Amino acid sequence: MKIGIYLGDIKSPESIGDLTFELSFIDELVKQKTNHEFVVYYFGKKAFFDNSKNVKFKCLKYFKKPEISLMPFKFNTYKTPFCPLNHTLKKDRINVVFFLTPYLHEHIEVPYYAVIRDVAHRILPHFPEFNTSYTFEKTEKRLNVFLSSASKIITCNKIAKNDIKTLYDVIDENITIQNIPYPNWLKTAEEDNSVLRNNSLGKNSYILYPAQFWTHKNHIRLILASKIMQEQNINLKVVFTGKDRGNKKYLTNEVNKLNLENEVIFLDYVSHNELKTLYKNAYALVYPSLAGPDSVVALEAMYYNCPVLISNLLGYNEQLKSSALYFNPLDENDIVEKIKMLNDIAFKDDITSRGKLLIKENTPKNYVDKFLNIMDSFYLTRMCWSLEESYREK
Repeated sequence: MKIGIYLGDIKSPESIGDLTFELSFIDELVKQKTNHEFVVYYFGKKAFFDNSKNVKFKCLKYFKKPEISLMPFKFNTYKTPFCPLNHTLKKDRINVVFFLTPYLHEHIEVPYYAVIRDVAHRILPHFPEFNTSYTFEKTEKRLNVFLSSASKIITCNKIAKNDIKTLYDVIDENITIQNIPYPNWLKTAEEDNSVLRNNSLGKNSYILYPAQFWTHKNHIRLILASKIMQEQNINLKVVFTGKDRGNKKYLTNEVNKLNLENEVIFLDYVSHNELKTLYKNAYALVYPSLAGPDSVVALEAMYYNCPVLISNLLGYNEQLKSSALYFNPLDENDIVEKIKMLNDIAFKDDITSRGKLLIKENTPKNYVDKFLNIMDSFYLTRMCWSLEESYREK
């Protein structure tokens, strides 16, 4: 079959952090030997992959003319629905599309599978980044159509599956579970010790939280935990890495109020090499996010033998099982108590060993192999109709 892959919007090298799963999937796909032909569709700049024997890349353009709507049920000056991606897929004779991220600009008439990792904007609507008129007036309406029209929805675990079933009224059989893999960049990154030198960081001298500065990421809880550690003479700094999404100023102000300027370090976007170094030298990854239901960051830490402490959300428990230590993400005292448990070297070694076993089950290759099996199975259904005819309800 000729299979379309929708990658998403690549704006700059810094967008790699936003597209960790998607780019890793493509990186693994180009290595596979298969009889299928793939066309990867994306918006923005492509600077990460080259065409291979079976995988081609195609840049999409947003149509900016105001008189033409991207909505499927409005008409342009030519009196026909104007659908940029849908039209391209049909023109390219694509049999089926695999959306690595939701595409909400238009209705897609080609059969498609959709990866939906979470619906956090519905679970946590009170957070500023989710509580916007765009999210609830436009995204929700389009997401309902997108999910109800998908041949299959692929999500990460039972918690996410139940959320989708409940919130979007999708039947059980149309949702399949496939564990998120660790990203491919982990295997090629090289250590860059300059990030340690520039910030006066030593081995096991800090806890790490790599997460963009969204409000639901709950950075404030680690700032409060840092104050408790300072009072208890626990000599661990807190290192944040990530792009500012509107909440960083509030957090830096709180650090100043608590006189923690020497205890809490704010880093911006860091390269994969720097992040590898931070993982390998951290006392632990401490991940107090209030949104799940899975974490690629936790898998990254486990890959580099960094112990994982994470919110006791049901999704994280299902994903990470006994390979992580769980805490109440709204209780900084509990976070500090769990950090102190790692003073037991045997316990700490046991946690990291369990993490190494877990990630062996969640490789990018395993994920892509399962995807190819799904496509092979769908081929039997896709044989029921041709690309030559234009089918319309009579």
